[in-house]
Amino acid sequence: MAVRFLALASALMLLLHCTHAAAPPIFQQRQSAKTWCVANPSADDARLRANLDFACSESDCSAILGTGGCSVRYGGVLLSRASVAMNAYYQAMGRNSWNCFFNGTGLITITDPSLGTCKYA
Repeated sequence: MAVRFLALASALMLLLHCTHAAAPPIFQQRQSAKTWCVANPSADDARLRANLDFACSESDCSAILGTGGCSVRYGGVLLSRASVAMNAYYQAMGRNSWNCFFNGTGLITITDPSLGTCKYA
C-alpha cells in the first residue's frame, strides 16, 4: 500500500512539474497584452503639469503639440494631455509598471483610452 502511494505521489509530482515547466511565466503573459498609462483623474493640476513636462522631455509628445490629434487646438484638456504624454513615456520605456508611477498619479489600463482624433500609441 505504501509503495502504491509513493508511486502515485511521485507520478503526480512529475506531472505537476512538467506542466508548470511548460507554461510561460505569468509576467510574460501580461506583457504581451496591450496596456496604456493614463493620469489619475484625482491628480492635481500641478502634478499633471509636472508629469506632462517630464514625459515630454523623455519621449515623443507630438500628439499633443501643434496640430496633433490631442493638442489644445482640438480641445485637449490638461488631464487628457498629461495622459497622452504619460502614455508616450510609458510605451517608449517598455511598458513597465514603474514607468507609469509618476509619483502615484499614473494608472495602467487595459482599455484603449483613445477618443476621436486623439489616438494613444
